Amino acid sequence: MGLLNVVVGSEDPGKAWDAFVAAASTGAALLLRRRLPGTSIGLLYMPRGPVLDWSQAEQVEQFAEALRQVACEQGVFLVQADPAVPEERVDVHDALTRMGFQRVEKQGLFRILQPVHVMRIPVDRYGGPEGLLAALPHKSRYNIGLAKRKGVVIVPRTDHNALRVFHQLLLQGGRRKGFPVRGLRFHEAIWRHCVQTGLGEYLFAEHGGRVVAVIQVLRFGPTAWYMYGASTGEDQNLMASYLLQWTGISRSWAAGCRWYDMRGVVSAKPSPEDPEYGVYEFKRRFNAELVSFLGEYDLAISPRVYAGWRWLEQAVQRPAAWSYRLYQKLGRLT
Repeated sequence: MGLLNVVVGSEDPGKAWDAFVAAASTGAALLLRRRLPGTSIGLLYMPRGPVLDWSQAEQVEQFAEALRQVACEQGVFLVQADPAVPEERVDVHDALTRMGFQRVEKQGLFRILQPVHVMRIPVDRYGGPEGLLAALPHKSRYNIGLAKRKGVVIVPRTDHNALRVFHQLLLQGGRRKGFPVRGLRFHEAIWRHCVQTGLGEYLFAEHGGRVVAVIQVLRFGPTAWYMYGASTGEDQNLMASYLLQWTGISRSWAAGCRWYDMRGVVSAKPSPEDPEYGVYEFKRRFNAELVSFLGEYDLAISPRVYAGWRWLEQAVQRPAAWSYRLYQKLGRLT
């Protein structure tokens, strides 16, 4: 059994990443290939993959063999994966190990950057949004109602100008709080392939005719994802963020989604002393539950090149971390 290797193109005009779809009768994976600058080699990344029936050992082995064949054909030294599989699935970890993958802990620039710990709301467990609303903490219900009483209005949009306003708010928030924001080209690709195809939307919170906050929600199958959010900083007393999330949950349910994924938190055991604890606390106020995935895995196709790559990872972490802290400080000053 072999993989069906279909080139579907690159969204990056600079060809930083090339995208493939690898599929077989028993599983599938999206493969992103990146060439290392100035070399003929590169790496493959399987975002949230592969998707397999992990109980079928023979099929998993066949997929692994075909994956190595594709990797060799593409001239890569490494295949990275971060399957969306809960960490308690030891059987999947064992299967990945038999495929030749090894679990790795990475930091900074060399992390895949998909969240390992996410917060998910099982909306169907409550019978729908109304059942969920009744089960929310009193303060959450109060804040949702308060936003309505203060005149906050939620406006769904999918037009291109909505994308631009959304991205501008992201940039303003990034400068104010000192975190990096992906460029317009990245968000334009999401708009074109997801929002414009009916798989997502922007929800704007408006007050007195002014936009005070916005979130982006994407939907696929039974799951909706709160991807990004931003505000002007003027919405705190209006509780607009509560009404935005509640609207996102309700509209996702109406579109057929049964899970609402509020995406990542930094730790499996958040502590009030953590700088990002407020993010976890806000999501928990919507009865979101913490789910931890298995983590990141590397399959070394060329052990010698991979060893050099791992050495480089360790060598650049300290200067990279220093540069990021400097970026944060400068961002807060502007």
